[in-house]
Amino acid sequence: MKVKLQTPRELFGRPVRYVVPQYQRRYVWGQEEQWEPLWADVLNLAMQLVPGRGRRPKKPKPVAPHFLGSIVIQPTGERSSQAPTFTIVDGQQRLFTLQLLLDAAQQECETRAPEIAKRLTALVLNGPEFRDSNADHDFKVWPTDSADKVAFRHAMRNEWPTDEYEKERIVEAHAWFADQIGKWLDERRKQTDRQAQALYEALAICLQIAVIELGSEDDEQVIFETLNSRGTQLGTFELARNFLQLEATEQGADPIRIQRDHLDIFSLKWWAEETGSGRSRRPHVEAFLHHWLTMETAREIPLARTFPRFRDHVSKKRQGQIVAVAGDLSRFGGRYRELRTADADEEFGDFVRRWKILQADVFTPLILWLWANGGSNRSVGRAYRHIESYLVRRLICSLDTRGYGAITHDLLSRVKESRGKGADRIICDHFAVQSADRERWPKDSDVVEALVHGKLLGPASAARTRMILEAIELSFRNSTWRERGMELAKRPLSVEHIMPRHWQTADWPLPKPRPSRSRETAEQMRTRLIHSIGNLTLVNRRYNSRLSTAAWTRKRDLYGEDPEELSLNTDLLRPPHAPSPAVWNEEEIMRRSERLAKRVIRIWPRPK
Repeated sequence: MKVKLQTPRELFGRPVRYVVPQYQRRYVWGQEEQWEPLWADVLNLAMQLVPGRGRRPKKPKPVAPHFLGSIVIQPTGERSSQAPTFTIVDGQQRLFTLQLLLDAAQQECETRAPEIAKRLTALVLNGPEFRDSNADHDFKVWPTDSADKVAFRHAMRNEWPTDEYEKERIVEAHAWFADQIGKWLDERRKQTDRQAQALYEALAICLQIAVIELGSEDDEQVIFETLNSRGTQLGTFELARNFLQLEATEQGADPIRIQRDHLDIFSLKWWAEETGSGRSRRPHVEAFLHHWLTMETAREIPLARTFPRFRDHVSKKRQGQIVAVAGDLSRFGGRYRELRTADADEEFGDFVRRWKILQADVFTPLILWLWANGGSNRSVGRAYRHIESYLVRRLICSLDTRGYGAITHDLLSRVKESRGKGADRIICDHFAVQSADRERWPKDSDVVEALVHGKLLGPASAARTRMILEAIELSFRNSTWRERGMELAKRPLSVEHIMPRHWQTADWPLPKPRPSRSRETAEQMRTRLIHSIGNLTLVNRRYNSRLSTAAWTRKRDLYGEDPEELSLNTDLLRPPHAPSPAVWNEEEIMRRSERLAKRVIRIWPRPK
């Protein structure tokens, strides 16, 4: 291992190619966190280097070099491009940004200071004698991600258009630097040459980088993971991909082919989008790897230990199967993305939407395995209905969720052992025999009791409450939304309290006290029932402010005018075999709760 401080002129001034290996991420640096601070440092150096403004310009004072950080490279021993080639083990974001900045400066100096532009060209392109039939070999830094390759070509070649690639981070960076440089060079047009010279010196001579060059005996993987704590940290999936690429080389497999045939699907932008909520939000690709590993091992995997556990599992349990592991990641990755975006699926759309709202991520490895391997649609559908019933019933009964991990791992082992045959029966039987509160599947009587006497908005969020009310709406045979669950979910609906939460007005008086065995006061009873399912409905969002604390007689008219035409509200206004309630009070709330509770236990059944 050799360590040396180098300037960009030393790093790029010779014929050379620095190539990003297959396992590393795309270019991800951004304006606020990286581009702006770098340009501010360069501009500060350049301004110190500009001579005085008078007729007899003063010689600028010596400028202290500015340290940019470190990079780790390793020679490949190949000269396919007729120039020494190095793998960028660490620091590719820094190198790419520096190249984009240098090329943007070259572009802006092309018409303002041609001599400086020529000197900058030597730092971004290899000379003609070191190029071959591959036109890309004239670049000194080169990505391996297919999208980054295209964006890099269009950003770095002055004559190539960038219109179609404006949203690519590489093109954005180049354009931003070019804009900043152009503005600075034009500030004092009489000093353009001086400023261009100062800019060149700042970029090429006054910046310093610690270059760590590994030898053939150095372990690239260990060093890469050690240095990963700096800059924009690599995620667990990128570490896993890195490991697969290195292991593939060790096993005599082609890492480029593995990337192309199996891992390229994870380059889609969708994988970088975040899923989850609050502090648990993470990119889809990170969530998927954790779920895949849990599914593979049927064991609990702490999030922070995902990559070490992945490495151990592949090294021991899947030893010598790198190509097969990459194939599994590709296959299950495709199924995972399909599952996460299946809201409109004709067969399972309702389940997928509800699974997302319930945020029962711990069951995802089981659901993913069923989605990919579960046999016939009918069997899978029944299995999903059992899982949904189990989760919704426990939510309604305010039961603990801490036992879900153990249940998921146990079910994964059983279902995988049976190869998916009778998975619905295995899941149903397993849920049904649990008796402890941490694991039991609530009975019909438990659900009815919780809905009639409990607070639906207690344990449940507004989104989950809406989910339950939407499911009830779809259960009405005369509902205009019955076969259009996805369309109903997209409607601008909100949960409405029929008796308002702030009921302390003349329109909502408390009932007169009457003898009762219960010690509960009328106010306590109202407080308890105000959030029960019998006092909740759905309305178009714009109606909420009009309903607010209005009297029942006014609300009754507005419910009838709601353009959504929900059967849920038709049933509220004209319950079976009864006229529209003249008043809305605690007795009516409990009657409706009982009526809706019967629908809930039919929507989410449990074997007797």
